[in-house]
Amino acid sequence: MEKTSAPQPARKVVTRSPKRNVGLVNCPWFQSQPIEHESRLEKHFVLRALLSPITKAIVHQPFELSLGGKERYIPDFLLRFKNEQRAVVEVKRAERIKTLKERLDRIAARLAEDGLTYFVVHQGQIEGARRAERAALLRRYAMLRVDRQKLDAAVRLVHSKPEGISIGSVMRRCQLSEQQVFHAVARRLIVLGPKLLLSHDDLVFPRSLEITNAPHQFGDWFGCAAWQPHP
Repeated sequence: MEKTSAPQPARKVVTRSPKRNVGLVNCPWFQSQPIEHESRLEKHFVLRALLSPITKAIVHQPFELSLGGKERYIPDFLLRFKNEQRAVVEVKRAERIKTLKERLDRIAARLAEDGLTYFVVHQGQIEGARRAERAALLRRYAMLRVDRQKLDAAVRLVHSKPEGISIGSVMRRCQLSEQQVFHAVARRLIVLGPKLLLSHDDLVFPRSLEITNAPHQFGDWFGCAAWQPHP
């Protein structure tokens, strides 16, 4: 699996705080640098984004943007995709988005000048239907040691089934445990659908190498569209 060196963040955010859930998501199979987060919701976003088959690198608070005058903006995340397209993501609770529409409109317009797509993702899109909970479970198995020949056999099997094959079938036919199949998913050797369903009857799919519009495909992963300025 190709690892990526992510760009450095604009400022250091991981500090001790009694009010914020700050920390690092270490994912050396994905990129060399850990991904910082300032809240539980940001952490859950990262865990979901790590499973997107088209994501290549994630950096927290990547740069400072001038919005005119003294107004500044530091995005939550910059994502780089496998076709080198990029998107900026702001993680916000839904109730706050309503009060920030004018500012978000200005940010989206300013980022568009630099060719960047802007997403504002809320907790329902990140955590709804316990998707973030399942993403956290999968991450637990990312560092599991699994026989490489068995993994390769599982990948070949899944790639022979472009319409998907059940987790249980992969387990039986490749003599893998549930946890070992989850390891293959966590490492994106095979992928789940956006709902991240994990029963033995749910399907896994080949990792798609076809990327047409990466930001649009990423939006589909979270069930959201790029932010469009309001008239």
